[in-house]
Amino acid sequence: MQGIEVKFVENYDEAVFQDLVARNLQSDRVFVPAWDYQTIGDPSFDKKALGIRIGAFDGDRLIGLSWGEAHGKSRFVMHMSLVESAYRGRGIYTKMLDLMLEETKGFDEVDSHHHLFNNAIIATKLKRGFYIVGLDQTVILGPRVQLRYFHNQKLLEFMRFRVGLITDPRL
Repeated sequence: MQGIEVKFVENYDEAVFQDLVARNLQSDRVFVPAWDYQTIGDPSFDKKALGIRIGAFDGDRLIGLSWGEAHGKSRFVMHMSLVESAYRGRGIYTKMLDLMLEETKGFDEVDSHHHLFNNAIIATKLKRGFYIVGLDQTVILGPRVQLRYFHNQKLLEFMRFRVGLITDPRL
């Protein structure tokens, strides 16, 4: 390793980074560069990430909520949604979800995490176009399923290709 220095850097020159990737990863047609497909998302993310909070009220009483925030310029994460048990089954959650998806159209992807047994909400999101993209666990919630909604249809095509649902969308 003579003559090579390994060190921390603040960032990369974008053109140099993209050239390095193109020369070393794209030739085998496995790597798809995100910069070719990502949208602007939250252009203010570097300074202040977008946060969205939605409330459902019965009069002055808050009976449902949904909130999340940008976790990058192209990904939004829904952190929590709930409807008071006496109000469930009335479409309140679906209305909040639709509003959240409408408000996050500037992002390529919207993620959410749910306990594995939260079948009603998981089913609602799957019907609305979310996909299961992972499983993990947390100290607070335990085993979780990760769902993702794709506003960016090209990224959805690539995800569907990765799991064998379609042929290579670049062909």
